[in-house]
Amino acid sequence: MADVIPLTPQLREKVYEYGGLGRRAWEAGDVASAERHFLEAWSCIPEPRLQHDFAASMAVALTEFYRDTGQSEPAARWLALARAAYGPEPDPHTEFLAATVFYEVGDMDEAYVLFDGLYKTYKRRPFEGAKPDYLSYYLERSGAGKR
Repeated sequence: MADVIPLTPQLREKVYEYGGLGRRAWEAGDVASAERHFLEAWSCIPEPRLQHDFAASMAVALTEFYRDTGQSEPAARWLALARAAYGPEPDPHTEFLAATVFYEVGDMDEAYVLFDGLYKTYKRRPFEGAKPDYLSYYLERSGAGKR
């Protein structure tokens, strides 16, 4: 990733404020308010956003939010931003995220391709701390769990 432009202390504070509001709303089950706050946090980052501090991690967080709330179209859009932020070469973390997005939207073939590449390179490490269904799916489909 190229050098990032740091946010001013004022913008950093606003990002933290909106992010905290979003997390609390999500925990309370208010997905619409959570989304609004997360997008407010994103809008605090000046253009060109992907060159600024927090943009890459926020793109990943927004992808996860949309994936975890079952919103596949926005998850795919944010995934593209996350990949761009961590690119241009594929990044193992964003590729695992991509695999989970494909898994959750039911594109099991694409999820498998990405999981397979990661597993062949890193074994179980990318799956650590993730939803156990991802590794179970991969091991079952690949037959790796039977060896």
